[in-house]
Amino acid sequence: MPRTLPSRPDLERLRREARALQRHTGQPLSQAQLALACDYGFPSWPAMKGEVEVRRGSPSMSAARLDAEQLAEKWFALAEAGDLRALDRALAVGKGRKEAARTVMRLSRARYAAFQQALVTGLSAQRERVRFGCAGALDTFGDALTRAPLAALMDDPVPRVRWMAMHALGCLACGETPAVLEPPIRARMLSALATDPSPQVRRHAAFTLGAVHEMAAAPIIEAMLAEEPGPRLRRGLEWALSKLRRPAQLAAGGL
Repeated sequence: MPRTLPSRPDLERLRREARALQRHTGQPLSQAQLALACDYGFPSWPAMKGEVEVRRGSPSMSAARLDAEQLAEKWFALAEAGDLRALDRALAVGKGRKEAARTVMRLSRARYAAFQQALVTGLSAQRERVRFGCAGALDTFGDALTRAPLAALMDDPVPRVRWMAMHALGCLACGETPAVLEPPIRARMLSALATDPSPQVRRHAAFTLGAVHEMAAAPIIEAMLAEEPGPRLRRGLEWALSKLRRPAQLAAGGL
């Protein structure tokens, strides 16, 4: 079970605890901070830090908490109204604000589950823009229950929808995605890397497979580089290959 913060937690003590965990595990500090935050039941270090400062009465963080609550209510209301296009526009905020609002939203389990379901419903919308936006939102708001619908979107007829689904399924820095891809998702991404007709999709497949340190992608990427792809695709392939050539622990820390 997650540990519980005291009513007036000490941020400096938590920082020392994160540094001690870093020394013990050999992780980058950012990874140790994330692990510690998760141990206390928070999705990220900034989310836990924000909660600590709110509890200690920081005026700036009280304003941030109010902002998070307002965003959460706005997003809940748009999802409940089924206005996914407006929701997509409303979700265009910075990562820190989005994660803070997500922390607030999770306190209302039923509404949060309904919010996630609205995004999943949007994955099958007729409008390409809605499918793309909902897939992008699920890289932050997704969890184990949203992965199957996202995986189906990897076969969408629109290239940018396909690559956004791959990003949401593999972006470890955003949502609650596993460190190892499920075999069917892994196989589909490897296939997209090698054969998708869109260079953009192949580039994003490489990014995702590199980010999750999927070594089976390395020989495919090496063969693609030998064929002299376009400059943008080549840069993506080279980045992914550089990640795959690093030890898995260091690669994860560089996300």
